[in-house]
Amino acid sequence: MRAEKTADGVAMMRALEQHAPRPLFDDPLAARMLSGWPAVVVAHRPLRWLFLHALERAGPGLYGAVVCRTRAIDDACRSALATGIGRVVVVGAGMDTRPYRMPEMAAARVWEFDLPSVQAAKKATLAQALGALPTHVSYVPLDLTKPDAADVLAGAGTGRTLLICEAVTMYVADEAVGRVLAYAGGLASGSLVIITYLPRAEADKSENERWSRRLGWRSAYHPAEIAARLQALGLTPLTDIGADDHRARLLRPDGRRLAVFPGERIVLAAVEG
Repeated sequence: MRAEKTADGVAMMRALEQHAPRPLFDDPLAARMLSGWPAVVVAHRPLRWLFLHALERAGPGLYGAVVCRTRAIDDACRSALATGIGRVVVVGAGMDTRPYRMPEMAAARVWEFDLPSVQAAKKATLAQALGALPTHVSYVPLDLTKPDAADVLAGAGTGRTLLICEAVTMYVADEAVGRVLAYAGGLASGSLVIITYLPRAEADKSENERWSRRLGWRSAYHPAEIAARLQALGLTPLTDIGADDHRARLLRPDGRRLAVFPGERIVLAAVEG
């Protein structure tokens, strides 16, 4: 149930961002992925204002972290696909709409992996929003905690691939994270990998204990540890960015003041030949 709530919550924040004066990204499908009270909130300006203020009090910087992460990964995806990669694997796709809103990804072959319950809800929502499920996307049920997860991932193949694992690693045990990293290491030369993770420094802060309990954090890593694990599997880390980078690259140039919780970093790595 927590996974479904997390996916819905992120979808709602992406929909809310579409009403910002200068949204960080364009997601015309975001609001259509919602139902019930979240859809009502997003559709009415006074409710949006109240919700965002309540969210900022309950979780300072959480909204900023989600929307900045979305934009940063969008940019990384466009750059990766511009190199000619024609395959995309999304681990823990949630209610993400990239394969449906980004022209660059619409031209690729996409595999979405997620828990069966999350995937069933998403497919029903997409079918209603789009009229039919797109033919360039395959939906594969996956539970990373199960021993057969590696075999399920391998079913997508290992050709030159863009692998995206967004907001997943912190919610599963290290053994499950290892399955994703091992799959990444087995991809063909020229593949690119985008993975987000919880920095150990944030997980260890006493003031973040409530975040850990509320969000169900299970795994955290030092940046050097993530880099070493990727290198051991034959991947070369290219960038590793977090809240400070988001503020400098995405917010300040646009004159936008938005708190960003530093509890997630984005690492981009390449599979070398």
